[in-house]
Amino acid sequence: MTEEQSQAEEAIREQIREAVKAIDGALQGIVSFLTPLRPTMRNELIQLLGAHVEQARRAKESLERILLELQRHGEK
Repeated sequence: MTEEQSQAEEAIREQIREAVKAIDGALQGIVSFLTPLRPTMRNELIQLLGAHVEQARRAKESLERILLELQRHGEK
């Protein structure tokens, strides 16, 4: 692998790390927002947001898997 390829892969890994942090922060923010609400309101919002939160969680996990694969590839 050339130095240029190595730098490009590191830049991609950094972008993925930042995306994972952003998604994680958003999910934590949603949980923090929902926690103090009355149970009925919290449950209604969870029903409305549930699919979106699940989609964000899956995206985060997918990005983490990609990052792991890129790290393994970079170690070879």
